[in-house]
Amino acid sequence: MPEQPPIGVEDRALDDLVLEALAEAYAVTPPSGLRQRVLGSVHAEREIAQARRGRTRWRIVGGLAAMLALVLGGLLAGENAGRQRQLAELESLARTNAELTARLDTQERTLASLRESLDAQGRVLRILGGPRTLSASLGPKEGFGGSGRVHVDAETGEGAVVLSGVQPLAGDKVYELWALRGSAPPEPAGLLAVAGQAVPSVYVTQVAKLERPTDVTGFAVSIEPKGGSKSPTGPIVLVGSVQG
Repeated sequence: MPEQPPIGVEDRALDDLVLEALAEAYAVTPPSGLRQRVLGSVHAEREIAQARRGRTRWRIVGGLAAMLALVLGGLLAGENAGRQRQLAELESLARTNAELTARLDTQERTLASLRESLDAQGRVLRILGGPRTLSASLGPKEGFGGSGRVHVDAETGEGAVVLSGVQPLAGDKVYELWALRGSAPPEPAGLLAVAGQAVPSVYVTQVAKLERPTDVTGFAVSIEPKGGSKSPTGPIVLVGSVQG
């Protein structure tokens, strides 16, 4: 019997029925549960991948949040520091303003005192240049220091006094000048220092205009309460008789 030539794939193509028959003939039935295990494995890998993506997103979000918090914290810290500097500058300016105001007040009081002193000195010169001047040298009483001199125009009764070396007084005390007329009670002749003001080494001020100046026989200076008194209540510190 003649040998049949082998049939190769290259010689002719198999139709679909033959292929299906061969597949059914040589098909192997998969083990039980393989499909479920394969699907479960795929599902698990999908969940793991999703979890990894979720963790990555949260890491990115967390990093951005942390960076934003740092930036905002830096901005707030810078703003607070700027406010603290501004407050410190305002407090410094307030202190400087208070110091300058106090200096100006002191200078204004000094200028007012100097003007008063200059006016009194001018008055002394006018009095001394008059036709007749009454003068009294004031010496300290026992326990006190300083000296003084009173000049009065015998025609007009205008007067001025010069004090030297007298002690400063407390804020509730003042020096007061008294005109003496023989045995008559002392008459108020003017306040010589503002209460609480330190008397300079030489203090010149005007006194009250005297009536009948030629009747005055002497002058005295006492320490009185602020605002002065109608009659001497404090110690007499200076006293002297009229000459000329």
